[in-house]
Amino acid sequence: MRVFVTGATGFVGSAVVRDLIAAGHSVLGLARSEAGAASLAAMGAEVHRGSLEDHASLRSGAARSDGVLHLGFNHDFSKFLDNCELDRRAILALGEELKRSARPLIVTGGVALLAPGRLATEDDPSARRFPRVSEAVAEDLAAQGLRTAVVRLPPSTMAKTTMASSPS
Repeated sequence: MRVFVTGATGFVGSAVVRDLIAAGHSVLGLARSEAGAASLAAMGAEVHRGSLEDHASLRSGAARSDGVLHLGFNHDFSKFLDNCELDRRAILALGEELKRSARPLIVTGGVALLAPGRLATEDDPSARRFPRVSEAVAEDLAAQGLRTAVVRLPPSTMAKTTMASSPS
């Protein structure tokens, strides 16, 4: 299976890319920089140049794949609302390409604020009132016939992701 992965050089994405390749899959990884492209190539992935802002590159990456893992998110929390909107638009662009097929789109969501005061479970509905609406957008696309799934990440993953992408 050929999988298009956004966020392929991030904390979560790089681990997923390595696992996919180890399992015999072909990975097409989104890279916005030369360093990212070199990292992907070193892992054995094919490089797809673009960014979350470049919807044409997202659609073309999705068009060249058997499925999409959207793991990318800009963790600059000084622009959190803007980055949530960027994420929403990126998911919609990927979904637009995949609507014409049975290929899946998997996105990440979180469990923070999902069930205040208790443990969250997979039965809890998405937090549509939270600014990051990746899960809600995936649900809306599923209602339109797209094959979607959500992987809910714990807040500790977000802290690792932020620390991993911070300059030292």
